[in-house]
Amino acid sequence: MSKARHTSTLVALSAVLVLGGTAAMAGTVTREPAATSVVAVSQSRANADVRVNRSTDRLSQLARAKKLAAQQAAARKAALKRAAAKKAAAKKARIAAAKRAAARKAAATKARIAAAKRAAARKAAAKRSSRSHVRSGSYPTSSPAKRYAESLVTDAQWPCLWLLWERESGWSPSSRSGSHFGIAQLRGETSTDFEVQVDHGLRYIKNRYGTPCNAWAHSQRTGWY
Repeated sequence: MSKARHTSTLVALSAVLVLGGTAAMAGTVTREPAATSVVAVSQSRANADVRVNRSTDRLSQLARAKKLAAQQAAARKAALKRAAAKKAAAKKARIAAAKRAAARKAAATKARIAAAKRAAARKAAAKRSSRSHVRSGSYPTSSPAKRYAESLVTDAQWPCLWLLWERESGWSPSSRSGSHFGIAQLRGETSTDFEVQVDHGLRYIKNRYGTPCNAWAHSQRTGWY
């Protein structure tokens, strides 16, 4: 082969290689944009899905928070209602207790007043009775025993005492009736001293009846004192 022909052949081969490489490069360039587009779309869809999921999660969280807040508000309202009912019941109980206490106090006061009236009525009746049983006239102190006894009682009580012991013993220190002896006719009396007998008799009357007039009124009703 001649040198000129060899040179032509090399040039042709170079051209073919150059064209082939260019075409290959062109093909590469052509295919690369298409692959990039697919990746971008996939990424966009993924990003959209993430956004949707995030939005759904936020809505769910908001719904749960709203539900929890409503439950808490209902619980607070119920607690306040129970507290108000409890307070009202306690107030009602206090008022009822105060009314019962006032009623008991009023009843006790009424009972005391009634008892005092009955006691006053009994006292007035006893006083009237004792006076009605005292005979008018004089009550002579013709014996030492009577004079001694008169000195120990009031003027108002002396007629009652005089009549009482006049009936019992005739004022005799030696009077006896069964187991009763002396001026006052006391059971178990042993002394013959009129002063001792009068002292014992007045002490007995005071302890049992309070006054000689009360003892005389009882004697008038029953025949004994």
